[in-house]
Amino acid sequence: MELCDTDQQLLEWSMREVFGQSQQYEERARNAIAKSEEQHQHALGLTPTSNSSASANPPSQPTSMHPELQHPTYPYLIAHLMRSFRDKYRDPHLALSIFDYARHLSIPSYVFGCTTPAYNELIETRWSCFRDLRGVHDALEEMRVNGVEPDGRTKKLVEKLRREVGARTIWEEGSVFGSGEVVGMLSKIEQLTIKEPRRKQGKRPGKKLPALDAWKGDALKEDVEDGYEFGRWGSRQSHAQPTRRKQGSERTAATGLDDFLDSKILGEDQLEFK
Repeated sequence: MELCDTDQQLLEWSMREVFGQSQQYEERARNAIAKSEEQHQHALGLTPTSNSSASANPPSQPTSMHPELQHPTYPYLIAHLMRSFRDKYRDPHLALSIFDYARHLSIPSYVFGCTTPAYNELIETRWSCFRDLRGVHDALEEMRVNGVEPDGRTKKLVEKLRREVGARTIWEEGSVFGSGEVVGMLSKIEQLTIKEPRRKQGKRPGKKLPALDAWKGDALKEDVEDGYEFGRWGSRQSHAQPTRRKQGSERTAATGLDDFLDSKILGEDQLEFK
């Protein structure tokens, strides 16, 4: 890829080595699936006379081979091609065409090729080269529909977009929809970058954990027993002292003479010790 001098050479190389190899992987996988289905049907179509011999010598089960539908480096090659056409050769239209070609080449190419790295290059190309805010929104919405999760680079791109929109950068939708529509679309873009919580398969037994901001609700609850009232800051001392005296009198009445004698005995012990 680095040995290509022009964008035409890189395009020819990608059609031969990247997308051509993608079609070869898909054809190989289809042939392997068809062959396994044929073997399975042949195993089920045994005659009754051959069942007795088959029971004595059961046929060996065919090993379940799972051929790769696409090469593991396929999505990264698509992202690198888009970045090369956009940054190195200054051709953002060809970068968008690479993503569109991979999307319409085949279903495996769309599923395994158009992943998070390719969508990040698509978002950056649409915004940095065309200021296409609606195109960024459509790309993020397509990621949400296809189950492609955003990563840290996706969030950085959206944050950069938000700063540039806040700095009143010129965009295409500004002259058509107005600033209100742009702000609404920007809020939708920020919501699409948040990962969806995964659905729980079933309720797990156990105590439900409190929310992270549960302490705020506890702090805002009014405590009636504290004796404080708004505008009457000295009322607590006036209420607290009679309460303490009342508690002291009740404690003296409850303990009675026993506590008094115990204190006297301790005093006598101290005198004898001296």
